[in-house]
Amino acid sequence: MKRVLHVIMAAALCAAVAGIPAQAAASRTWVVLNGGSVKDSSIVSNSFRPRTIDIAVGDTVTWRFLAPWTIHTVTFLSGAQPPQPVVQEGGKTYHNPEIFFPVGGKTYDGTGVANSGVPPDPTKAFSYSLTFTKAGTFNYLCLLHGPGMGGTVVVKARAAGSPSSVRSRGQRELAATLRAGQKAWAGWKAERRGKTLVLPMIGNTRGGWSSLRFSRGTVTINRGTTVTWVVRDPLEIHTVTFTGGEKPPDFVVVEAQAQGPPRLLMPAKAAAPTPVKTYAGKGYVNSGILFPPGMPGNPPTSFSLTFNTPGRYEYICVIHLPWGMKGTIVVR
Repeated sequence: MKRVLHVIMAAALCAAVAGIPAQAAASRTWVVLNGGSVKDSSIVSNSFRPRTIDIAVGDTVTWRFLAPWTIHTVTFLSGAQPPQPVVQEGGKTYHNPEIFFPVGGKTYDGTGVANSGVPPDPTKAFSYSLTFTKAGTFNYLCLLHGPGMGGTVVVKARAAGSPSSVRSRGQRELAATLRAGQKAWAGWKAERRGKTLVLPMIGNTRGGWSSLRFSRGTVTINRGTTVTWVVRDPLEIHTVTFTGGEKPPDFVVVEAQAQGPPRLLMPAKAAAPTPVKTYAGKGYVNSGILFPPGMPGNPPTSFSLTFNTPGRYEYICVIHLPWGMKGTIVVR
């Protein structure tokens, strides 16, 4: 009888447990790596790693912007068109605040715009998090580097894998990205075309990397040589700027306002080309912004200068000077 009673009680307990509703799985936080570079910033990652991540409804994704190359956004547009990079006001050009400042809240359901904005200091670490409240496949991009720097968050009822394994995969992918860039940069060569020397600025969308260097060292040329700088990086813009001893212009100038966020001026001196075609070391000469190839409207992708006077001439990219993008031409 005692044994029968034990069996009955055990069966009742099992039935009671089975009748308790299962609790939802605890939400988890997943990490995607954004940006990053080799030690001297000569090669940077313009990619999200991993590019695609599977999570569960209610989970959070945190994007880690890796110093010293954090000049990116994480932006979900929900099918809307990306904002224009600049706006005109009062005869001046401003960086578009819809790109540079945060938009949206801390959750995302596949509607509206969610934008991290650009980190306040694009050389320092930064993070941005979103919690996903609906199932679906959601694409995002960096507004500064375009669709070539994009990613996908797939939100399901349940997610396989673990945040730690995904983060490890991201670290492996980032390391592979930077190695690929270093390998390509190691094989970089200037191109001789008669009296013209071409210096390509390189990068790769599929590999997700860009080079922030003009050349692998000082470039020595003969008097009368024309140097042409050409952007062959689908992810970056650059300038070729000889300051002639002047202080380099800033690419972003903050203008405080009485109310609301500051305006971000793009000074004409940094962005606009000068008409000079030859250079002898005096005065300010600038290519203006050089764009990736194949952009709508065919904006300039190259800039040429002829050097007729022996000397040593140093120049910079105004946009990427904080990451050491400088060059030297020696004319014999």
